[in-house]
Amino acid sequence: MKRNAFNIALVCALVSSLMLSMVGFEASCEEMYENIIRIRIIANSNTEEDQKLKIQIRDAVLDYSKTLYGNANSYEAAVKATELGADKLLEVAKNTVANNGYNYSVSLEFRNEFFDTRVYDNFTLPAGTYKTAVFTVGEGEGENWWCVIFPQVCVGACSGSLEDSVSKASSDYAYNAEDYTIKFKTVEIFEKVKKYLFL
Repeated sequence: MKRNAFNIALVCALVSSLMLSMVGFEASCEEMYENIIRIRIIANSNTEEDQKLKIQIRDAVLDYSKTLYGNANSYEAAVKATELGADKLLEVAKNTVANNGYNYSVSLEFRNEFFDTRVYDNFTLPAGTYKTAVFTVGEGEGENWWCVIFPQVCVGACSGSLEDSVSKASSDYAYNAEDYTIKFKTVEIFEKVKKYLFL
């Protein structure tokens, strides 16, 4: 009986310790949700040609984003720049499609999107809902590409760091994700449950 009581107390202590250690991590996740703008490009289909076109659109849009966010020194400024520059972003994507000999339609929505935990080349972003520029090409039935458009840390626009938008503590989590695997997984489960409950 005493052994069972001890085991229960030990489990409770471990759970409490994990919960306390999650407080700072969850705050950093919230900071990322509120200070990072992501980009998603959905291809027309999964043919080799359409997937190649998706990457060409990516490169053109990210290249233009250097100009778009040139003077944006905060998330709020970046959101405003994205909204004001939406027509130009869409024009860049449409011109890329046309210049490659296609007549696909292209749409752009600036909306909140849920993402699973995503591991990039040198950083990881926690699962959650982010402000996102979503490009849909043609039927939008192909695999999509996604990354971060602000700050500029992705291929084609890799002139920035996550520290340009979030605190050093938060960027440390992202750049050293292998040290926080359990925390990332815990947040992913929590965010998925929250998304399910509030849909």
